[in-house]
Amino acid sequence: MSRMSEIREIPGIGEKTAQRLIEHFGSENTVLDAFKRHDVAAIAGAPGVGQKNAVTLVQGFIFRDENFSPDDFLRTKEAWRVYRRLLDIIRSYASTPYAKDKLNIYFPLPSSKKEKIMSVMTGVSRSCLMVSGIAEVENGIADLKTALKGVKPIKGTTLKKVRDRVLVAADHDEYEMALAGFGHAIDVILAGSPRELADAAASYHHVTASMKLEGVDLPYNANITYTNLVALEAWEVVPELEIALFSGNLASITSAAQAYDLVIDTNSHFFSSIKRSDVSRLEIILDRVADDGGVKIGSDPDVDRIQSALEQLDGTIKAAEKNADTRFKEYLNSSTVTLTGKDLLDAVDGEVRDLLGREMAERYRQIIKDSVLVIIKDMDLNPKEGLYLDGLFSNDIVTTIQADMEIVEQLRQYLHAELANRNMKILKETARSLSGLKDTARQLVSEAMELDMWFAIGLFAMDRGLVTPQIVDEAGIDIKGGINMFLPGNVEPVNYSLGAREHNYDRDGYSPEQVAVLSGVNSGGKTSTLDLVSQTLILSHMGFPVPAEAAVVGLVDEIYYFGKSGGTMDAGAFESTIKEFSVVSGTGKMAVLADELESITEPGASARIIGGILESLAGNPRAIGVFVSHLAENIMEHTSAPVRVDGIEARGLDKNLNLIVDRNPRYNYVAKSTPELIVERLVRQADGVERDFYQHLLDKFQ
Repeated sequence: MSRMSEIREIPGIGEKTAQRLIEHFGSENTVLDAFKRHDVAAIAGAPGVGQKNAVTLVQGFIFRDENFSPDDFLRTKEAWRVYRRLLDIIRSYASTPYAKDKLNIYFPLPSSKKEKIMSVMTGVSRSCLMVSGIAEVENGIADLKTALKGVKPIKGTTLKKVRDRVLVAADHDEYEMALAGFGHAIDVILAGSPRELADAAASYHHVTASMKLEGVDLPYNANITYTNLVALEAWEVVPELEIALFSGNLASITSAAQAYDLVIDTNSHFFSSIKRSDVSRLEIILDRVADDGGVKIGSDPDVDRIQSALEQLDGTIKAAEKNADTRFKEYLNSSTVTLTGKDLLDAVDGEVRDLLGREMAERYRQIIKDSVLVIIKDMDLNPKEGLYLDGLFSNDIVTTIQADMEIVEQLRQYLHAELANRNMKILKETARSLSGLKDTARQLVSEAMELDMWFAIGLFAMDRGLVTPQIVDEAGIDIKGGINMFLPGNVEPVNYSLGAREHNYDRDGYSPEQVAVLSGVNSGGKTSTLDLVSQTLILSHMGFPVPAEAAVVGLVDEIYYFGKSGGTMDAGAFESTIKEFSVVSGTGKMAVLADELESITEPGASARIIGGILESLAGNPRAIGVFVSHLAENIMEHTSAPVRVDGIEARGLDKNLNLIVDRNPRYNYVAKSTPELIVERLVRQADGVERDFYQHLLDKFQ
């Protein structure tokens, strides 16, 4: 149950942001509902908020609503280091910035939030089932990742004013209404006379005029649509307004639709409220839309044909002109004239020009006719368009054949008008179809971004072979086949347990202490085991799966992880460190991990201090702890508490004299130190006096 009743209680929300959110969502309760759902996408859609800020605001809401923050659980820098590295690994499986950002709202919760931890676990389990279903489809995982990479938040679009069309009103009231509704998108004029309407028809490709102006005498080629301006809808006159949301977010919407197609038949709750028929219709319609809002090339044969004709026009005319002129000149150069007796008498009478004309006219007309037919064929003009080429070449024989450029321009204008009309018709159909699919598009994108986050978590679990841990209330931890995720390459699985558990793994030598000192060889895996324990604790308290074959985790409220210090500390730093460890004197549910604490001061004093710390920690029945140390035997001399000593041992040297290390800690066992084995290696490599010296040193370890 949410504790907050107004959004101004959320950290980061001032008066201006509150007003923007309320205006965007419609009411304060609706805003609060979005925060309770952790709906980052919806909150980010409010003006002036943005995605990263929305994540921060949702984090603030969670911290205030739950009265808890990650700092309350992750009590040291080293604990934060592990948490951040784990998040970075999970983020690497996400495809969208949205998913990478939203993962920040997931953090480890205390034992008092067990119900929420289990709720997240349920969501993660569902995402793992979904990933399994998608993995069964050939290339399913790769295809979905590709689709999700194209998904981005829906952005607002600003439409440039469309200059090729106009609204013409018949009176002042119509004009004011049309100007208010559409003046930002197209030109709006008031026609006080038929001449002004005719001028508009001559100046714009598309004229939408008031029905009150119908019947006015206009040029035959005027392109005017008469309608009731009061009932005019946006898609009828400025379809770009309806299409802008889709064209401006085309890649994102189509990518989200692809994700829908890949996921809808798998074990997933995503997209369940979106109708398959709506998505199919959306995909079909958007296949005709270009990202500039126009008609996509290849989606309409007529548009492509006319566009191609316009692009070819000048080149085709020039080529036909040149070809016709060349053919006629070749004809003239190769021709002879045969005269009858009468022709000769006519020539003597001075009618030579007419005589030659009769011989040439038929050939000339055939050449220019052929040239026009070639133009029509090459440009794929229809019969009506072809009529514009009548008179393209002079019917009078000329020495140089040239096209009439006025006729070329008339054809160009006609083709432009035809293209605009065809485009407008398609855009109207598209806008009308899309006007009812805006919510579908927004929901597709929003859910696809949310899907990406859960898909990433599921992929993370599947790829890393993670398992959902068993959550219990008693102090302790059991890890079977655990793998430290921070180590590259093939990693040897490790079993490790603390506490009196029913499901302990590797019981040989096991005893139920909740606090242990982990001893062993250098580079044997002590710090790696400590990291594994911290990873298992943090992920399980987030509700996420853990890196093991099986695991049981007792819930705690705090984790203290102390990393290795950089060397012997000065007095001030030593004092600060000891103060940090005062937490172990408490009685709360806690996990304390420490790596080679002995380096804070000289070995003798360190053993005493660590022994005292372990006594305090072991006195708390609700705490668990692992301390990595090379001083196990010394420490145990200074503590009477039930503390177990475990060891990671190098079993010896292989035939190449390399260390053979058993990475699995042995319970109640002080591991042999690395120095002893290194000296043994020197003994086996040397001879003579040197060997005697090394043997003398080795005897000191006995």
